[in-house]
Amino acid sequence: MSVGSSIRGANWSAVAVGWVVALVVGFVLALVFGLIGLAASEEATRGEIGAGSFLLSLVIGFLSYLVGGYVAGRRAGVAGPLHGMLTAVFGLIIAVVLAVVLLVIALLFLEGEIPRAPGVLGVAGGGFLTGLTSFLVNLAGGYLGGRLSRTPPSGPRRPSRVR
Repeated sequence: MSVGSSIRGANWSAVAVGWVVALVVGFVLALVFGLIGLAASEEATRGEIGAGSFLLSLVIGFLSYLVGGYVAGRRAGVAGPLHGMLTAVFGLIIAVVLAVVLLVIALLFLEGEIPRAPGVLGVAGGGFLTGLTSFLVNLAGGYLGGRLSRTPPSGPRRPSRVR
C-alpha cells in the first residue's frame, strides 16, 4: 500500500489534489462570471439570492467538480468515478469541519449574539435543501469527471496483417 491509499483502495492524495483543483477552478469561474455580470443580474432582498444566482452557482459547482474529478481520476489511475465522487465528499467534509470550527469560535467570542434560525422547516429547511441540491450536483460533476478520466487499455499492439 502506498502513502496515498488506504480504505478499500481509495487514493486520498489524488482526491485531495482533485479537490484543490476543483476549488481553484470554482474560484476562477466565479470570478469570470462575476466580471461579466452574470452573478449580480438579480436584486437580492433580505439576504436571499435569486434563482439565477443559485443556478449559476450550481453550474459553477458542476464544472468545478467535473475538472476536479477528472484530475482525481487521472491521478488515481483506477476507479476514476469513485475518486471523482470522493472529491465532492471530501469538499463536504471540509465544509462541515470548517462550519463547526467557526461556530465554536463564534460561541466563544460573540457572547450570545448569534442569531438563531427557526426550528421549523423555514429558513433552516430551505438552507438544507439548497445545500443538498448543491452537493448532489457537485457529486454528479465529480462522477462524470471521473468517468471521463478513464484511459483506453494500453496493451501490446499487434501489427496489422494487411499486406
